Amino acid sequence: MSAAYPPGPTDRIWGMSIARKLRRDMLSYYDWLHREYGDMVCMRLGPYRYYVAYHPDQVKELLVTKAKSFHMSPTVRRVIAQWDGNGLITSEGDFWLRQRRLMQPAFSARRFSGYAQMMTDEVQRVADRWAQEIEINGVLEVDVDRAMTDLTLSIVSRTLFGADLELNTAEIGRAVAVLSETAVREMQAPVHTPDWLPTTAKRKKRWASRLLDETVRGFIRHRRASGEDRGDLLSMLLLAVDHEGGSGGMTDEQARDECMTLFLAGHDTSAAGLTWTFYNLAKHPAVAKRLQDEVDTVLGGRTPGYDDLPDLPYTEMVVKEAVRLYPPAIGVFLREALEEVVIGGYPLRKGDLIQVISYVIHRDPRWFPDPLRFDPERFSPHRAEEIPQFAYFPFGGGPRVCIGSHFAMMEMRLVAAMLLQRFDVRLADHQGEVQLLPQMSLRPRGGLRLTFSRRAEVPAAAMA
Repeated sequence: MSAAYPPGPTDRIWGMSIARKLRRDMLSYYDWLHREYGDMVCMRLGPYRYYVAYHPDQVKELLVTKAKSFHMSPTVRRVIAQWDGNGLITSEGDFWLRQRRLMQPAFSARRFSGYAQMMTDEVQRVADRWAQEIEINGVLEVDVDRAMTDLTLSIVSRTLFGADLELNTAEIGRAVAVLSETAVREMQAPVHTPDWLPTTAKRKKRWASRLLDETVRGFIRHRRASGEDRGDLLSMLLLAVDHEGGSGGMTDEQARDECMTLFLAGHDTSAAGLTWTFYNLAKHPAVAKRLQDEVDTVLGGRTPGYDDLPDLPYTEMVVKEAVRLYPPAIGVFLREALEEVVIGGYPLRKGDLIQVISYVIHRDPRWFPDPLRFDPERFSPHRAEEIPQFAYFPFGGGPRVCIGSHFAMMEMRLVAAMLLQRFDVRLADHQGEVQLLPQMSLRPRGGLRLTFSRRAEVPAAAMA
């Protein structure tokens, strides 16, 4: 075994200067820690010893082989549970396992064809609206971050609740953004302040929490009253029975917590992934042209379905490379050791904290040569085999891997295929250098302006 503690920065005032650096520029500081100290870093944050692991083998230890020795940090759980309740992200132990069993059928492959149809219906509405504006103005400039958030909100409302939130997406999207900002701020705060304080931030938090809670509870209440099975995720949750565990179905409160978890996480990461996908397509027209050629060849202008996805491998490679460079979740949630455990050859004591940062690991030249270059070919079949396990983990891994990972990948591929089928994309003329904003999902600070225009040659069926 190596030394008792790995190297890391020292701080004479209980980690306060380290905490300030993380708040000021989290991504740059995590990258600097790796370059300065290596694959395992240790520092003090208040009363805690805080580890950051950067090697794929350490990621596997934390998320897979020694996962039972850790749980989510109580601070992180307390923050997220304010709106997720005891949902799949925050729950632990036997209750988490029961909820995972109840929810798994909703994400089985046989359900995905129906979800794909709901997704493409929503994308078609957006594409038709954009085409009308382009017909009038020649081009359409959009904040793609806002546009993808609105689109994924519409998609998750259809697939989760069988509902149309089109008239309320702006307000709901604003509420989600408020909670995302709140979560990051409160996770980093040394002291938790009460929510009744009459500050602007607390008023926004109360408004956002109330709006989303009332929205989700309203859907559950109406669905219980009707007893209708619409084939959406909500119906699956309300009708689910834990036959294996013999513990019955979900209460309304449990359904509320899982719906809120899926509603928030189910659109936020997809919206971020799509934002970075279109950003990179706008910057790399040759990549966009190759994706369009694949879509034209396979679809011939028709709307894609779930069964078409295996025939669109380059589209998948583009999405995977986008979320490699800009992973929506920059790392897994902070973990706390439940017992003494060794990670990367270093002993962690009970109560020590550890984190793995996918943003840095995804950009490590050992696993991804020339890592800042956008190269979808990294995920071609022959090259993907060269990527070490857990050098790429945009959806986490192990028992707690994101339950909606396949859902999100399907959604991002369908949206990219359908919009590039009809439009060309480029950076807006006045779009400056993009600044990264790490919230609950990695976003462009201040939005991201892209210009969409009608393709010179569009398959006739795509315009029909």
